[in-house]
Amino acid sequence: MKRFVYFYPLLLALSFSPRTYAHHGYAAYDMVKTISVNGTVNEVVMANPHSSLSFDVKDDKGNMDHWAIEFGNLRSLVSEGWTKDTLKTGDQISVSLHPAKNGAHVGVLAGKITHSDGRPLALKPPSPSNP
Repeated sequence: MKRFVYFYPLLLALSFSPRTYAHHGYAAYDMVKTISVNGTVNEVVMANPHSSLSFDVKDDKGNMDHWAIEFGNLRSLVSEGWTKDTLKTGDQISVSLHPAKNGAHVGVLAGKITHSDGRPLALKPPSPSNP
């Protein structure tokens, strides 16, 4: 019991430490620049704290570039009607995103994801003030 008396306050203090609430933010992305890319879905992962989407984009020379974005959390996506079948491997999409500052083919959703036929997917992009 004596161990518990010393351990419990320590555990309580650590649970409220700043690291517990740390979040990565959007410093790696150019939040001023927005680009649109068209590609083919490879994988969608609906998860917390952010979901991710990977897709292939054909560049100007016909080469395939692999891209990935992060976007909404699981709870938000489900409340907007997303299921594991909302986007499938092979779907043609257009994505509006804020690209990485270092030129890597990654980004964060800036606007919307649409099917190649123009149908938009229900989705709210993450806000830099409330990722």
